[in-house]
Amino acid sequence: MLITFVPPIMISTPFKIHLQNVFSAKGLADDSIQTFVPVSGGSVNEAYKVELASGNYFLKVNRLDFFPQMFEKEDLGLSLLNNKSLITVPNVLFYGEFENHAYLVMEYIEECDLDKNYWAKFGEGLAQLHQNSSAQFGLDYTNYNGSLAQINSVKSNWTDFFVENRLMEQQRQAYDKGRLDKTLSDQLENLYPKLESFFPTEDPSLLHGDLWSGNYLVKNGKPCFMDPAVYYGHREVDIAMSLLFGGFGKEMYEVYNDYFPLEKGWEKRVDVANLYPLMVHVNLFGASYAQRVKSILKHLV
Repeated sequence: MLITFVPPIMISTPFKIHLQNVFSAKGLADDSIQTFVPVSGGSVNEAYKVELASGNYFLKVNRLDFFPQMFEKEDLGLSLLNNKSLITVPNVLFYGEFENHAYLVMEYIEECDLDKNYWAKFGEGLAQLHQNSSAQFGLDYTNYNGSLAQINSVKSNWTDFFVENRLMEQQRQAYDKGRLDKTLSDQLENLYPKLESFFPTEDPSLLHGDLWSGNYLVKNGKPCFMDPAVYYGHREVDIAMSLLFGGFGKEMYEVYNDYFPLEKGWEKRVDVANLYPLMVHVNLFGASYAQRVKSILKHLV
């Protein structure tokens, strides 16, 4: 997901020495770090390609006091997704802290062309992922969506989870920040009772949780997830999020439906499912995204 701006973090000489020592202690490199090359990594974290003669690694760094346990939660999320479908995840090598910085080191994935079956494999893999279930909606820990804490308190009912842990939480933050006026806030309140029978009843599905086009890679021609915001939720949330900004091949949806058909009328529920990521964007970027929320609500309340 597009995320908020954080002031740059300098890769200081002491930090480089610390990182070199960790690499050596873990037996990952006998040679010295040659360069840190800045790469695209969103706005929450600084991201670097760490180049050694023996290989390259991907490094994320942020302010420890800004986002406590962010990288620990990312590691947990990737571990939860790992081996659950045809879609792979990057291998996390280690994470840690140095002074007021937190960091995460992962394998560096060299981008390559999509193989001819990429979107078919993506659709099959996403269907496989969503067939992993749990007794309740949610997760046993809070994680992050972008730079915002994502509350995952478990609920037995999807509507309760979606309203209380997703929409109401974002509504409260946006209203307190002055990014949501009272009229729009009241419209959201009026929507909540109507959602009880809106989504079809399904078992909880393991979700990526932030499935937009910036959060997948091509690894050896095949799909690879990154930057998850995992929890067990309604699978239509992942599908809706993938449509919010585009960037997914049509074949992905066709193959997904072959393996795990969506309930009738799912297209009509996309806008409601996307109220959550849109409200996250209101809180991250400001009131301009509230207009998209308003346009959805005018057809529902």
